[in-house]
Amino acid sequence: MNGYKVTDANRSRICGVACKNLQQLKTKGCAKLKLDSSSIIVRLQDGTIVDDEEYFRTIAPQTIFILSPLNQSVTTGYELLYNMLCSVHKDYLNVGKLASDFLSQDLKSKIRDISSVLEQQSIQERAKLSKREEDPAWFDGLETLACTKEDFMFKRSQERIRGYLYKSQDDIKKSSLYIKDSKARAKLDATFNCFKTWLKKVCHFGCYFSRHYSSHEGNMKSYCDGNGQFQCQGKWNEKNCLHIDNAVGNSKHFINPYESKEARIVFSTWNLDHRIERSRRIGPALLDAAKLAVQKNEAINALYFFTLLFTSANLKLVHIVCHDKGEHHGADCMTKRLTTSKNLQQDLNLVLNHPAISVV
Repeated sequence: MNGYKVTDANRSRICGVACKNLQQLKTKGCAKLKLDSSSIIVRLQDGTIVDDEEYFRTIAPQTIFILSPLNQSVTTGYELLYNMLCSVHKDYLNVGKLASDFLSQDLKSKIRDISSVLEQQSIQERAKLSKREEDPAWFDGLETLACTKEDFMFKRSQERIRGYLYKSQDDIKKSSLYIKDSKARAKLDATFNCFKTWLKKVCHFGCYFSRHYSSHEGNMKSYCDGNGQFQCQGKWNEKNCLHIDNAVGNSKHFINPYESKEARIVFSTWNLDHRIERSRRIGPALLDAAKLAVQKNEAINALYFFTLLFTSANLKLVHIVCHDKGEHHGADCMTKRLTTSKNLQQDLNLVLNHPAISVV
């Protein structure tokens, strides 16, 4: 059951209605507005007639419906605004050339544009909502115990990072070096144990998608701003996204999954792209590091590989168009950093707090 709003053709009052279907909306709405439900037409504010249950189910909660008798004309939302402007003496409105041009050329069309802007502002206001009870439509279809949008996005980020851990570990365990060389296997197992310990300390970088972490520094900072807006960072070999015109703000490579269910679903197609590739570069380099560590009686530089696999130092958030799945030629691991004689356990904070730690 969802909540909607109903009003009559004269907009004399607006009432809230909780209903499961279109028929229930008519019945309850007419009762509150004191209308005869036998000959009622249901419209959206732009004049669209809603007479189909399937279409009704696609309409977002808190939408305002106009209920009117069959023979009564209805003024749309932008027409009301247009009439209101026209009722004002235009001499007071025609101040300056721009205002004069605006009011003298296709005013109705421009009022529609104003209505569209107002609708966008409404979406932005919804993005500010956080709790499930505040915006239940956002959680529609989700099987989650998360009570807030931030909690849900935090868990989605954790899932991606855990995926990199498990995929990398599986690839290593399938290698002939891991299977046949017990000393190398011990070095690799110790490295992955470090990964697991450190990831627990940082909650598997759930911070990346949670807007609660927008003000943090270094590799514990979220990829979005405080409102939840994400911006594509561009292909692995580009400094910025070439599809974003900062003067205009190309919406195709900006997204705020906190705005709506639809935006949340679209965001799931965005990727965290390893600049130095996980499968083509980091995995093989881990095996090389294990061989070197055995030969030199050192340890695999777990902190370096942790940085490559899991931190924003090597992970770029990209729109699907900017996700280059081809080989990243020229982006390689540093041979001199594959092994170390140091105990790196205490240096994890350096990786997390450094705003731009080098991985190449």
